[in-house]
Amino acid sequence: MKLPWPLYLAWKQLFPTQKKVSFFSLLAVVGVALGVNVMIVVIAFMQGFQDKFRNDIINAQGHGRVVPLQSSFDWREMHQKIEDYSFIDQAMPYLQGQILLQKGKYNSIPFAMGIEPTAETPVFDIDSFLEGGTIRMNSHDSEDITPVPTIESLEDEVVFISTQVANRLGVRPATAIRFHDSNQSTSSIASQITISRLDPFVESGEWEVLFTSDQNFTVKELSSGVEYNATLANGLIDRGFGIPVFEALINSEPFKEGDLFQFHVFKASIIEVYSPSMIETAKADEMVPPREVRVGGIFEVPWQGFHTEALISTMRLMQDLRVEEDRIDGFYIKAVDSVAKRENRLGESCSELQNSLGEGWRVIPWFVENAWFFDLLKFEEYLMTLIMVPIGLVAAFAIAIALMTSVLRKTREIGLLVAMGGSRISVGTVFCLQGFIIGLLGSVLGCGFALLFMYFRDELMTFIVHHIAGEEGQAGVSQFYDFYSLQIYYPWESPESLNTFLTFAFFAILISTFAGLLPAWRATRLNPADALRSE
Repeated sequence: MKLPWPLYLAWKQLFPTQKKVSFFSLLAVVGVALGVNVMIVVIAFMQGFQDKFRNDIINAQGHGRVVPLQSSFDWREMHQKIEDYSFIDQAMPYLQGQILLQKGKYNSIPFAMGIEPTAETPVFDIDSFLEGGTIRMNSHDSEDITPVPTIESLEDEVVFISTQVANRLGVRPATAIRFHDSNQSTSSIASQITISRLDPFVESGEWEVLFTSDQNFTVKELSSGVEYNATLANGLIDRGFGIPVFEALINSEPFKEGDLFQFHVFKASIIEVYSPSMIETAKADEMVPPREVRVGGIFEVPWQGFHTEALISTMRLMQDLRVEEDRIDGFYIKAVDSVAKRENRLGESCSELQNSLGEGWRVIPWFVENAWFFDLLKFEEYLMTLIMVPIGLVAAFAIAIALMTSVLRKTREIGLLVAMGGSRISVGTVFCLQGFIIGLLGSVLGCGFALLFMYFRDELMTFIVHHIAGEEGQAGVSQFYDFYSLQIYYPWESPESLNTFLTFAFFAILISTFAGLLPAWRATRLNPADALRSE
């Protein structure tokens, strides 16, 4: 199959047979490729940020809220009614407000939310929040083995606080460290004794586990003299509330007589809680002592748009602080997957639920409550697109100038083509096709560059952030732009990503083709006789 002669001639002028590389063609293709690469990568990162924030908000707030417009109602009956609705997976009642925390001379005014703790926490995965907020203690010749607390640790006299509150007050939950003893092996294959649970009411003390044989050992608290015997066959050594739960981790190198494991346990910090109701009581000349609670755990919420200083407590504690018995502020809801994945479907379902509950209720989906934030992100995406478009136009102008120079240099050749019977349109098409070829090759190469950048984004962003923000600034950058947890989809993984690649590739091809129109128009206007006489 023979190529049409305008296409063949356009290709040969860009990539002559006698030259290995055409300098002009190489620069033009690379220029277009870099422009396409920048446009795709910037928009891909913006879409990745939107997707990350979307997931963080859902993880921290659920798929929506059901809010009562009246304060008096039977919330337990309503709770069951909401969960019976077809698109609701789970609903969680909550009570929220502002309180004052004090520890010594330090204080904090966090956003507080009371919930009903259950083994299977509905809507919020609080256990993952607690794991994300874990703070390890640095100590000499020892290691922090504090187990991560769970929602089961939440009691009426126990609270979970955010990392910001913990840092402001200088408090932490119960902590356990294990000392390295000369009598025990510290190799990775050696069996170990660890602490698998540490409740908030454990007291400070020094514990030791001494093996009297390869199967039997003694657990002793040194300050109080509490001592009991156990065997490996017992599994977890659980002596009840307020005492560390020990567990044997048996590896390929078993325990032996004389193995000694030493631990130091630090009790949880105690903080004082003041509520607005206490202020009202103080105005009436009645003194009410502050409520003392223990720190049960430190959490880190992925969505930091609000309430960086936050506290989670039981519903009963919040009701006591607000002096509102058996009242709630609403429900956080979690939708089933088939509804949650589609925002329009979720919005319709929330509207149906609101109509079902009556005029005294409002059902607010997550994307409506946070619409201002995503409108801002969308604006940034459009703004970045607007900024990136001139990059493509700059490349187009460069291509147009180069092709116009080519027309001026090939004036006699153009006149010869017309004299040999070539139509003016076919001759002009040659230069238009040169712009198309440059755009096509540049788009393909630019898409390849974008895929490489996306694949090695962690290494590239580490290099960039390290050299711009420095080691001290990396934490601040990652707080708002966590590139390492950013999910960027390849074109074959997401229709939105595929649309981004195709859009900018088509834009580059279109602009490059139009860049060849002016040289093509100039070539069609040449008089063959004058062109042949041109020097």
